[in-house]
Amino acid sequence: MKINADTTLLWEITKSNFKLQNESSALGIIWYLLGPLLLFGIMLFVFSHRLGSDVDKYPLYLLMGIITWNFFSTGAGRCMTTITGNASLIKSIPIRIEILIIAAIFHALITHSIEIFLFLALLLLSGIIPILIPLYLIVLVISFIFTIGVGFALSATFVIFRDVQQIWSVITRAWWFATPIFYVPTTTGLGSKLSLFNPLYYSIHLSRELLIYNRIPPLYLFVIFFGMSLISLLLGYYIFRKLQPNFVALI
Repeated sequence: MKINADTTLLWEITKSNFKLQNESSALGIIWYLLGPLLLFGIMLFVFSHRLGSDVDKYPLYLLMGIITWNFFSTGAGRCMTTITGNASLIKSIPIRIEILIIAAIFHALITHSIEIFLFLALLLLSGIIPILIPLYLIVLVISFIFTIGVGFALSATFVIFRDVQQIWSVITRAWWFATPIFYVPTTTGLGSKLSLFNPLYYSIHLSRELLIYNRIPPLYLFVIFFGMSLISLLLGYYIFRKLQPNFVALI
């Protein structure tokens, strides 16, 4: 019964967050899609004849990188202010705060799913039949787990130390350029070594291989990505539980 109640509450909060985001806007969800599309258009214009000249199906390669990154950055960013933004709710009724964090990620997942459907439509228009979608769904689940772990850590630390928001902004900018979103990762040197420790590299690379190129990547890439995501979840939730006793007094 407790699980059913939590699941219902998770769904209701996710649905409420989605409605609140779009109820005061005439275009609603379209505004969310315009951001990645505008960024895609600018980067395609700048890099298609430079960094992307030797990349097969570069427009799709670039777009997949942008929307995959966007899911992570949007989901983690929403988690950061979830606890403080729901202070009155947390103080007024007994609620598992974890549900609020997971609901924020589900909110990002819904909008990301719309992007993926549009991306699949572009694949079909390009003559590509994405036959490996089931394997891609596994990658999406692993990405979801990784984002939840980061979200737990960010939401908890933001309650204690509000400068985390500015610090995270700097980290994500550096992380963006360290991730092969608009360029091909090097196979040698420092860049290749950094990619091995970058979870977003695995998320984006696996997604591209499965959807755009219809290739099944080596199993060890899935295993490494899952291991990183599991560590993220365990570490993030540990930080969350460690700091949770301070939440009510500080929000």
